[in-house]
Amino acid sequence: MAIRPQYIVTSILLVVATLLPTAVAADGLPATATVLDNKVIMYMRPVPLVSPNGQYVAYVNRGWVCVAEIEAGTSRRLVEVPDVWSHVLASLPGTEDGGDADSLTHLLKADKRKAPVQAEIRSFEWTADSQAVVFGVHSYDDDKKTAQVHIWRAPLVGEPQEIASSEHPLTTRRWPGDMLTRDGRFLVGNFGRRRALIWDVATNKPRATPFLYLAPSPTSGRWIGVEKDTRQLVVVDEGFKIIERYEEILPENQYGSFDMIWSPDERFVLWRQQIGFDYYSNWVGCRFDLDSGERQIFTGDYMKEKIMFTGHRGEFLRVGAGNRSGVIGELYNEAYIGLVPDGRVHLRRLWYQREDAQKVLSGERWLGRSSVVTWSPNLELFTVGLPRQEGPFGEVMHLADRQRHLWKLPGDDSGRYVSPYHVAGFALDGKSIIAYDDACLFALPVTAIQTPGNKVR
Repeated sequence: MAIRPQYIVTSILLVVATLLPTAVAADGLPATATVLDNKVIMYMRPVPLVSPNGQYVAYVNRGWVCVAEIEAGTSRRLVEVPDVWSHVLASLPGTEDGGDADSLTHLLKADKRKAPVQAEIRSFEWTADSQAVVFGVHSYDDDKKTAQVHIWRAPLVGEPQEIASSEHPLTTRRWPGDMLTRDGRFLVGNFGRRRALIWDVATNKPRATPFLYLAPSPTSGRWIGVEKDTRQLVVVDEGFKIIERYEEILPENQYGSFDMIWSPDERFVLWRQQIGFDYYSNWVGCRFDLDSGERQIFTGDYMKEKIMFTGHRGEFLRVGAGNRSGVIGELYNEAYIGLVPDGRVHLRRLWYQREDAQKVLSGERWLGRSSVVTWSPNLELFTVGLPRQEGPFGEVMHLADRQRHLWKLPGDDSGRYVSPYHVAGFALDGKSIIAYDDACLFALPVTAIQTPGNKVR
């Protein structure tokens, strides 16, 4: 599959000509919003992604990988990816001024036409230096029963380049990994109980690896992982050579899901594994102090729970949902956001809600779970969707802080599952949030949210 770059040139006039329209704000947006792109057609995945330095946001619009410079309020196209959903939807009649992806999808299906969607974008990420977007284009050959993967690097300045490619049988479900190393030499992917995949970009081939799992350091090019033969905890350098080994032996994973995170100071590591047989099973894990060898055991109700170290020694955040009803199936009747301080096991809840399981099952009540919780860089603010108390099922987006203050995001309730718009993340050192709806992508100052009129408590 060929994807076409939008070439970056040095002429100021030509660069200005490639900017997408941003002058007119879409109807219904807060007055303080800065519109980054007002003619969007975006599909569910990938969602817009704020760069590590908080200055840019990458997104896929109309089949193009685009980037917006937040402070300047401008956006431009980097590279075209034909045959993905947003590309197909943008080709339908009447989409010149944007369109609702859900409605366009229904229109396509109502016409009983086979959607010519032949590819999807996965592994959408920024490089650590915020200078390029790396993404994978996955397509399938029904006749050959194979999957093709093409990994692209699209820099902010310069031409996009394909850095890796692979074709494999559908039954193997193997592809180059979803994490590009800081030096750009390897792609790394984890596959549950199977070995971690290390893909050499220079040779476009996999490299032999003795590791069952590899987790990157948030602050350096090092990795922490599990050695296959010994199941010992090890630290490796940028070339994946073991530079430190610990006596800690990780238990064998019996079911499949396993993950590991490393603290920013590289002192604490937390690993956890699924202990049930299905996707909503609970888990058991351990926070391990690499300096002292101290171990603290943790458990959770759902393997999908998100965990993140705050950078304050061993303190970490927990964001999850659970099912304490005994009803089999993916029925959430509680949700929480909490903080586990260093040296303590107790979860200090920042937000918690629980509903009667039978009311949730019958549809009488709704426990919101559609949105993604996002955090400011200093982890003092976060956005969360709270269940709509009246009207259609769904949730209304709010801004909250660690002192449990709560503000509703400005804008009219759209009545959709996530209202009044989706939040992609915080930008500009936490001073702004990036949000999007069916019409546009925009930035909203946090100060415009934290007003008496928006405050809930």
